[in-house]
Amino acid sequence: MADNRRVHRYADMIKKTLSNIIEFKLKDPDKGFITVTAVRMSADLKIASVYYTVLGDEEQRDVTARVLKKAIPFLRNELKPHITSRWIPELRFFYDETLDQAEKINALLEKIKNDSHSNE
Repeated sequence: MADNRRVHRYADMIKKTLSNIIEFKLKDPDKGFITVTAVRMSADLKIASVYYTVLGDEEQRDVTARVLKKAIPFLRNELKPHITSRWIPELRFFYDETLDQAEKINALLEKIKNDSHSNE
């Protein structure tokens, strides 16, 4: 079992490397503008949960999700030279909804602010 610092360092290295691979080496024209926001590793370092955002609407998110799922073997192969571990982690991609939720909260707060000003 890896210690916590090692897991975080490993996750950070995977995040940076995957970001570069997706931006510069993944040539699929449908991928969209992807930002890797976080990588969470399992304790045994065998599974990498990769969180990402993509510029665009829900349709673009769906297209990007399909592109990333199809590209997993390519991405794992491109990770090989950068990883010192015996195995390449299994990649699982998840859309990061944090920014969407923050926008909804800001819109609600703005609405409350405007409603309180109109009641005065």
